[in-house]
Amino acid sequence: MTHIVVAGTGYVGLTTGVSFATVGYNVTCVDIDAEKIELLQKGICPIFEPGLKESLLENSSFNKIEFTTNFKAAYSQADIIFIAVGTPELPDGTANLQYLKAVAKEIAIHAKKNLIIVIKSTVPVGTNEAVKKIMLENAPPHLTIEIVSNPEFLREGSALYDLFNGDRIVIGSESQNATDLIKELYKPFNTPIYTTDARSAELIKYASNAFLATKISLLTKLP
Repeated sequence: MTHIVVAGTGYVGLTTGVSFATVGYNVTCVDIDAEKIELLQKGICPIFEPGLKESLLENSSFNKIEFTTNFKAAYSQADIIFIAVGTPELPDGTANLQYLKAVAKEIAIHAKKNLIIVIKSTVPVGTNEAVKKIMLENAPPHLTIEIVSNPEFLREGSALYDLFNGDRIVIGSESQNATDLIKELYKPFNTPIYTTDARSAELIKYASNAFLATKISLLTKLP
């Protein structure tokens, strides 16, 4: 059975982890925030999202999902790792990638077997290549670590619904093997899957954000 690890238990990470557990995968969610992990271990959902608390409790009761701060153990046992950490805006408007890069380095250092790294965080074009470089510099040389861009298009207030009723799943990678495995992972979601190279997937996310921002801006200006 494929073991999935989700790095980050924020809005995207927690919803992603719970959704994969719901369709039958074994999931470990990792975070450095011990207080948040303690709440999740008790079945207390730190964010409000319709249906999320119920799904969290159900999957926890069936041991399909677990929460930990022990990233060393989690990364060493994973088959697929989703990175869903924050990339907040810096004062100059660029994305702060320090958390993502730190997680990537930790994964590389503690990896014990071949891995697929899936980046769900919103990142600038070219970030997947930067993560690949971090992997090559820090992972054991005998391991194969493949990188996939898998941007999220969730709406707050309907995130869990969107995961199972979305209009698209975008998978971007230069590896056909990684693309095929992530496509198989998403089959239970019954959502159209579009495959691209990594840079195109990164650009699709920014284009989607720009379109939504423009749409909102135009609507607010209407009389």
